[in-house]
Amino acid sequence: MAGYEAGFHDLTEGVRDRDLPVEGDVPAWLDGALYRNGPARWTVGDAEADHWFDGLAHLTRFSFDDGAVRYTNRFPRTDAYRAAVEDGSFAGQFSSTDGYLSRVKSMLAGDATDNANVHVARIGGDLVALTETPNWLRIDPETLERRGALDYDDEVTAHHVTAHLRQDPDSGAHWGYFTKFGRHNEYVLFRIPEGTTRRERVGSVRVEKPAYMHSFALTPTHAVLVEPPLVTRPARFLLPGSGGFIDNYDWEPSRGTRFLVFRRDSGELVREATVPAFFTFHTANAFERESDGTTELVVDLVAYDDDSAVTDLSMSALRGGDAGFPSGELRRYRLPLDGGEPGHDHLANEVEMPRFSPRVHTREYEHVFAQSTEMDGGNALVRVDVAGENPGVARRWEEPGVFSGEPIFVPRPEGDAEADGVVLSLCLDADAERSVLLVLDGDLTELARAPLPHAVPFGFHGEYFVSG
Repeated sequence: MAGYEAGFHDLTEGVRDRDLPVEGDVPAWLDGALYRNGPARWTVGDAEADHWFDGLAHLTRFSFDDGAVRYTNRFPRTDAYRAAVEDGSFAGQFSSTDGYLSRVKSMLAGDATDNANVHVARIGGDLVALTETPNWLRIDPETLERRGALDYDDEVTAHHVTAHLRQDPDSGAHWGYFTKFGRHNEYVLFRIPEGTTRRERVGSVRVEKPAYMHSFALTPTHAVLVEPPLVTRPARFLLPGSGGFIDNYDWEPSRGTRFLVFRRDSGELVREATVPAFFTFHTANAFERESDGTTELVVDLVAYDDDSAVTDLSMSALRGGDAGFPSGELRRYRLPLDGGEPGHDHLANEVEMPRFSPRVHTREYEHVFAQSTEMDGGNALVRVDVAGENPGVARRWEEPGVFSGEPIFVPRPEGDAEADGVVLSLCLDADAERSVLLVLDGDLTELARAPLPHAVPFGFHGEYFVSG
């Protein structure tokens, strides 16, 4: 394996609570656990998933204690895992087509895939693995074993669900949205109060052609859905030969990209703003501020010119070296609530996986941490300074042959400055054919690294949780 192709091999090895060698010094105050989620197996016998997003869910755990790092990884034994391993069927739903007609009918009936390979969260006292269907999984936080499905304390029907929940920094409630397909398609904004598994509908809007949306933004008083013109008519899902879920979506740039702004207290849709078409996977932070006598919402996100960030991620292209990591432009969109024209500013090029300090969520802030593909033979990590008159990349970490993962920022408990903390990133050392956990400070100076016993395929998202 050479280059980034090593990040798309099939992992079969499992490790339980292994001490990792540490080079450098991990801060002693780091005493929690980092959990990461992502696909890590695409081939079983003669069966193969068609798209990166359809690989089998794989979880990793890095626990920290007085400078030591311990590592566990596991494939949760989901129904999707058993179907793949025992029957040779990839029931991924995103783009893989094996048995797709029956799977879509199941999705519309509320029995979608449980291949929860996108993100993690703490919900109702449990560690939960998330995917873009309602079938989220409770996970043992020590062993990463599947404890069962997350049982919702409600009667809500949802079909396509964001795996990028936003946790309110004051109430602790998780916020999200889902798309409900039917005679009347609708986007539904919901919240899950802290300590519960109850999804409460907050607001909704009907749409004729639902879009594929991956994440959204939250401010203290508003929620913002970002609707790119990658749209479908859900009846297409049921047609013979319709392919995978995302194959039924069309890029219609003449529609533009629409921002849908809801009040969080009433659920009222208070603003719609359409801008020239772009696609996005990930928002960074969002906040509210006064500008020229009116309140404007500020939404930072990674934008693409079209939908190729989705369509170019087939496993044949990735494993053959014909495709690379998606990377876009970090932009700042400004949405005046008085109906004024929206605008946007350029912040940085060639970035993805934007993260920021959880302490500044929904507040005006200074730094975005992100992957950068603006280098040959690897991925860098960058800190983009977004405040002030000259935003842009201010700090950078890179190493030839190393492909960085999502940079997760952990603030120092007694720290005051926004960048006072560490960045955790699971990276692939392509030359050594193994992964390494990096620990950087807020200026992206390396503090420590912990090599793994194997190469973990490129994952998606994760969270750090403090002990207790």
